[in-house]
Amino acid sequence: MSGIPEASGSVTEPGAHAMIPVVVSYASETTRHDAAFTRELRELAENASIFLRRAGLEARWVNAAAPDAGTRELVERAAGVIVLGGADVDPALYDATPDGTWMDSSDASADAFEAALMREAIARDMPLFTICRGTQLLNVVRGGTLVQDLGSGIHREPNDDMVTHAVAVHPDTRLAGVLGAGAHDVRSGHHQAIDRLGDGVVVSAVAPDGVVEAIELPDARWAIGVQWHPEEVASDPSQLRRLLADFARAAARPAAAIVTEAAETKTRTLVDEAV
Repeated sequence: MSGIPEASGSVTEPGAHAMIPVVVSYASETTRHDAAFTRELRELAENASIFLRRAGLEARWVNAAAPDAGTRELVERAAGVIVLGGADVDPALYDATPDGTWMDSSDASADAFEAALMREAIARDMPLFTICRGTQLLNVVRGGTLVQDLGSGIHREPNDDMVTHAVAVHPDTRLAGVLGAGAHDVRSGHHQAIDRLGDGVVVSAVAPDGVVEAIELPDARWAIGVQWHPEEVASDPSQLRRLLADFARAAARPAAAIVTEAAETKTRTLVDEAV
């Protein structure tokens, strides 16, 4: 059985707005993950798929470990890119050596594909939304580094279950414009975190212990990464709903701008011809 959620909501009802095509990536099928981890990722993706459809986003699901198309082909047919969570990023990507046994779940193919996918999206200034591993990889793609193991703390229970903890969203950030500045409770389950920030990356939320919980690229049209899991079933549903709604608005703007520009050009032409 495929680890990609079944496509649905792709048929537009008469009179309804067209769905916005987006690429959604995570390593759904790989021998690097054990059965429990694969099942957890699948459940998170399935819940995310519900919110995507409600936001008017039609997902082109891609298995990052074995993609069936190249990154350029994928983004040419999409209006935005979303990278979900997964295994830890190989430290070789930020010139570090492994520090722990967690490397058993790392997948070099997924790392390479999603890094290329992000670079393609950034180069085209496409809306880019990342979650957990996706956010860590985004920082690495921009030249940053990661803390390989946070040790014990508030971000993950010993039995690997997700936990609820607070984050503080910084004012004057895109994330604050979406969720509101100040304290928010989030669902989290990670043992790695952002260390040195990459080029052009700014912090938009932190946990009480100072760990970075969200980043963004202020020079991009729309690029936000959250370290927590807004798609987790016990998470506050308003967080993912608001994030995807804002993402969708950004993804829909290019098409609207093209229509507006075409209409303005036609009007100017008619005026010129009448003079």
